[in-house]
Formats: sequence, structure tokens, C-alpha cells
Amino acid sequence: MDEVSRSLVVEEARQVEATYSLSNLTSEQVASFVSQRSVDKALEDALRRILAQKSVVADLENQREARDSETEKIFDDQQRLRENLKALKGSAEEKALVQRYTQQLNQQETRLETLRKEIQDLEAKRDGAQTLLNQMIQELSFDAKV
Repeated sequence: MDEVSRSLVVEEARQVEATYSLSNLTSEQVASFVSQRSVDKALEDALRRILAQKSVVADLENQREARDSETEKIFDDQQRLRENLKALKGSAEEKALVQRYTQQLNQQETRLETLRKEIQDLEAKRDGAQTLLNQMIQELSFDAKV
């Protein structure tokens, strides 16, 4: 009897799924998607626009935080100047210091006023940029489901 040799080929397949949050997406991940050909050109462009908008939001937030930091430093310095003013007794030399400290306080108050306006403006710009980013993400989600 001839033995007939047969082979059985079994291919194993498993579905691999990965979930990405657009709010945490990085340019490195987009580059990886492109190199793996996981996304088409339209999706790549949309993801890059989202990354650019995220950068705008982050930049505005960093600018606001810098203004907040400067405001805190001015408040600290003003506290120091006020304490120095309290310690002065009233001699001629001390009167010159009082004038100097008063000028510094006036300059700082002017700067604080400017900072408050800048912070308000930056917050409005950041909120607008965040709204646009949210809209871009929402539209992308909608497009991907269709």
C-alpha cells in the first residue's frame, strides 16, 4: 500500500487592536502610522492639523503660565518693598529710599495691569484654540465612522 502523505496547513490569525486618544497623540505616532501605511493621506493630513492645533493651545497656555509666574514674582517683590517701607524711620536718606520704593511699586503696578490684560487675552485665545481643536477632533471622529 502506498501511503499518501498529505499535509495540513493551518494558518493562525488574530485580530490586533490598538486604541489611540487624539488628545494624547504625538507626531511620532503619526509618523509611525504613515510608515506602517496604517493611515491614508487624508487622515495623515487631518492628524497633522490636529497636532498643529494642539501645539497652538500648548503655546498659549505656556505664555499664560509665564505671565502668571511673573505676576507672582512681582507680588513677592512688592511684599518685600512694603516690609522695607515699614522699617524706615524718616531720615533724609530713608526718604530717598521711600521715593525709590514707591517708584518701584508704581512701575510694578503698571506691569501688573498689563499682565492682567495679557493673561485675559491669552486665556480667550487659548479657549478659542481649544474649541477649534475639540471641533477638529470631533469632525475627525465623525469622518472616521462614516
